[in-house]
Amino acid sequence: MHRRQLLKFLSLAALGAAIPQGLMAQEAEAPPKRLIVILLRGGLDPLSVMPPLGDAAYYRLRPSVALPPPGNADGALPLDSGFGLHPALEPLMEFWTGGSLALITACGLADPIRTHAEAQKAVESGQPQERYHRDGWMGRLLPLLGPKAQALSLASHVPLILMGRQAAKNINPSGHPFPAWKPERPDVFPALDALYTGVDPLGRTYRQSQVLLRNKLVDLEREIRLSSGDAPSVHAFSSLAANIAPYLDKEPLTRLVFLGLGGIDAHFGQGAGKGGLAEALYSFSRGLAVLAKSLGPKLADTTVLVLTEFGRSVAENDYGGTDNGHGGMAMVLGGGVKGGKVFGRWPGLGSEALSDGKDLAVTTDFREIIASLCMAQFSLPREGLAQVLPGYTSTGSLGAMFA
Repeated sequence: MHRRQLLKFLSLAALGAAIPQGLMAQEAEAPPKRLIVILLRGGLDPLSVMPPLGDAAYYRLRPSVALPPPGNADGALPLDSGFGLHPALEPLMEFWTGGSLALITACGLADPIRTHAEAQKAVESGQPQERYHRDGWMGRLLPLLGPKAQALSLASHVPLILMGRQAAKNINPSGHPFPAWKPERPDVFPALDALYTGVDPLGRTYRQSQVLLRNKLVDLEREIRLSSGDAPSVHAFSSLAANIAPYLDKEPLTRLVFLGLGGIDAHFGQGAGKGGLAEALYSFSRGLAVLAKSLGPKLADTTVLVLTEFGRSVAENDYGGTDNGHGGMAMVLGGGVKGGKVFGRWPGLGSEALSDGKDLAVTTDFREIIASLCMAQFSLPREGLAQVLPGYTSTGSLGAMFA
């Protein structure tokens, strides 16, 4: 060894001895990889979030809730592959054009489950074929991230998705009650009430129909409230999202975060570019943007996954809304995402392609999204993946979604 090289080696050795070993180890470690999961409880309508602009059946089956094409008032924002984006989601376009946001179409449970509570359990457990659920896929993932890895849920209680061998910390987001999307009779009906007051057959028939309508509205309001699963409203997302990054600063061992949001169950008065669903989507998009920006540099090492338990019916119902369906959609946001693209195979809305003749079909099992994410974000081997998603074998169809 030359004298100059020897002196350089001794200097570096002395410098290393002067630095505390714990600090050296901390600096040598890569930033922790994190996963934040947002579950939109209530069944998000995929055909409103990302309308298939070139599918004639979309406009035929949705005369009042279909979004106008791009360039029209309240029209969809243009994406790729013939899809648009709801104009209320415009705050997400910077992430789409920046390549950090990807959308997945026609995904969900392989077999239809149209009851909110049961479908949510299937998604949270990651084992839709099981009838009784004791733990969730995030709860099974947590121990694989290390004995010191922590998880956080923002819910009234620890949700199924985070139940497992390693306990998760739960913070009840108090002060954010769920405001039900309250179905109300259209404004025209009070005038009709005054018109049809007689005892003639037409008057009696009208009043009977109004009793049935009011009962239906009560049932819809009850289902909308139950579908939220006691989750805070999507309209509270911005304020909740702003607290996640500061929490991660204080608790750097937190690797998994879960938040459920309600208020998207659109059985009545859904609207198109404007209306109840548009308001919910705007609150969601603004909250997701707040979350991404508040994470700052941490977003490069964080993946945000947005799921819902199922989609909505392709055809609108008699109340200007959509009912519980099958195929849905998902979003993936983060530094390791190859975004600006729609992933998944679009099955079409022709009658022969629909699930049970009425709903968007599923061409991508929701577990494939989880599997691809776990392998890309946490370098999880297939043995570990088998623990997170027992009984599921990844197809690798979404591998191109991650850098």
